[in-house]
Amino acid sequence: MCKISATMLTNSTSRISTLLLCLLVLLALSPRRAGADDERVWAALKQGGKVILLRHTHVDIREAIGHLAPENCAEEVNLSSRGVEQAKRIGEAFRAHSIAVGEVLSSPYCRCIDTGKLAFGRAKSVQYLRPPGSVSEDQAKLNQERVVQEILKHRDRSNLVMITHDLNISDVVLEDTVPMGEFFVVQPNGTDFDVIGKIEPNNKDQ
Repeated sequence: MCKISATMLTNSTSRISTLLLCLLVLLALSPRRAGADDERVWAALKQGGKVILLRHTHVDIREAIGHLAPENCAEEVNLSSRGVEQAKRIGEAFRAHSIAVGEVLSSPYCRCIDTGKLAFGRAKSVQYLRPPGSVSEDQAKLNQERVVQEILKHRDRSNLVMITHDLNISDVVLEDTVPMGEFFVVQPNGTDFDVIGKIEPNNKDQ
């Protein structure tokens, strides 16, 4: 578990130091502990009050990946058949573990909205979950700050889901990259939050 403060996300030196620390912790973990770690994350989710940062499930990368076409999904890069199945398995895993899901917020891109609908039956589009490359640098910074604010103020007994993109998540949890369909679980603690762990795509149906 890595503890991250809001101010740390705006300090590059602290970010690098924390990232290195988290990487050392991950390297120290044995692959045999993966199943136990997954169950620890599911157990934390069952307690409620967590925030789930989920990258949309699988898409076939192509040139139009950054194109947003409101109310016209056909012009965007959408979920592949693999991504559709991934999203369904995520929902099945949450139900199998009896995880209470409250609000489901999503980037306005169709691949994120569809991930939410397939997994949880709903998704509310919000602009601050857009990927950094689709907005100005200043707006991207404001969006990241808004994500952190939403995490810190979450007090509901159910779990909040945010479905977004690689950089949106990696910049918050201090990871190099986040594979499609992977999600992180964080626990807000007043002025900071703990990264409890992650569930990788291949483990979601366990």
